[in-house]
Amino acid sequence: MILTLILHLFLPVTPVSALDYGIDRLSEVSVRSELEGKSLAVLAHAASVDRHGRHLIDLLRAEHRLVKIFTPEHGLRSLEDGLIEDGVDPGSGLPVISLYKKNGRVPRPEDLFDVDVIVIDLQDVGMRYYTYFSTLAGFMKVAAQLGKKVVLLDRPNPVGGERVEGSVLDSTLTGNFIAYHSVPTRHGMTLGELALLYLTEARIQLPIDIVGVTGWKRQPFDVEFGRAWRAPSPALQAIVQVELYALLGSLEQFNLSVGRGITNENAFRVFGAPWITEEEAGVLVQVLNALRLPGLVFLPHQQRVTRAIYEGQDIRGVRIELAGSAEDRVRSDEALFRVITVLLDRFGGRISFGKFADLYFGNASWKEAWVTRKSWEDFSAELDVGLAEFRARRSPFLLY
Repeated sequence: MILTLILHLFLPVTPVSALDYGIDRLSEVSVRSELEGKSLAVLAHAASVDRHGRHLIDLLRAEHRLVKIFTPEHGLRSLEDGLIEDGVDPGSGLPVISLYKKNGRVPRPEDLFDVDVIVIDLQDVGMRYYTYFSTLAGFMKVAAQLGKKVVLLDRPNPVGGERVEGSVLDSTLTGNFIAYHSVPTRHGMTLGELALLYLTEARIQLPIDIVGVTGWKRQPFDVEFGRAWRAPSPALQAIVQVELYALLGSLEQFNLSVGRGITNENAFRVFGAPWITEEEAGVLVQVLNALRLPGLVFLPHQQRVTRAIYEGQDIRGVRIELAGSAEDRVRSDEALFRVITVLLDRFGGRISFGKFADLYFGNASWKEAWVTRKSWEDFSAELDVGLAEFRARRSPFLLY
């Protein structure tokens, strides 16, 4: 392995028991010294707050020279779902540059000419198709080209750092915004760890400081973390929705509603469609519960959709409840495979794949498995070969 990044890793020199994110450590001498006297920019969103609820922008403005704000998909307040134009932050008066606008997923060189250091703090959710790693990777490439330094404030992976599940993304599909690098669907890494893996495998030379998390043992968020969940995007208002997104988020790549709405209280808790009858929904619930998937309970559900696919229509389908601990729950890839198998068996031509399905699944083998009626046992044996190879790949980059 050729290490091509220039790395400073800030981890405590003595054991600690408190759980501190990278942002909680901004006042440490080693971190402050990297920022003092520099012209700073941030890549941040609504979840970029410390344990006391103070936002990164306010923390940096109080002690340093902050000149610019960059934002990922969903914007600075994590409320938007469409493309976002550049603007001005009313609280600080600083320019805000969107990295989720038409033809604008990475910063332009001129956006960084007056910046010495970019401080990045994003709450990821541990799934390959969530776009914040793509934004981070694209930003790091541009920063490396311009010789800019990155300080990445790391955060725990909310669905845990042990489980690695799904297909490793086929190399022919990489570089897409929802499928950027060859990692599994559920990779079990923090953004800091992903940054190290990506920079090394892509052979990108970048001066980067990673301010690590202290006190995290790779546990998921259903273990007490000592702070409130801050929504990093509109449809993930509660931590339970993050786990459901990890389990069955790819159902959104079918002609199904997954409960997105104006207030999003049902997002990823439900799935259904107007072409499912009430009777069919009741039978579907029985069949899914008969699978006895550990930690999942299925209930009948009806609602009127207020946003996204089937907006304004009534859907019938399933509500999902979680039971037990995350560590004892069914594998996310098994849950997805078995649930979709049932849907295809019961609804045939009424259910269809979306155009991004292969990017979400990681390759075309999933669709082939359903067409050929492959069993989960045979299919998972194939998945596990790739997952074992990935575990070996990721091992040198694990920080916790």
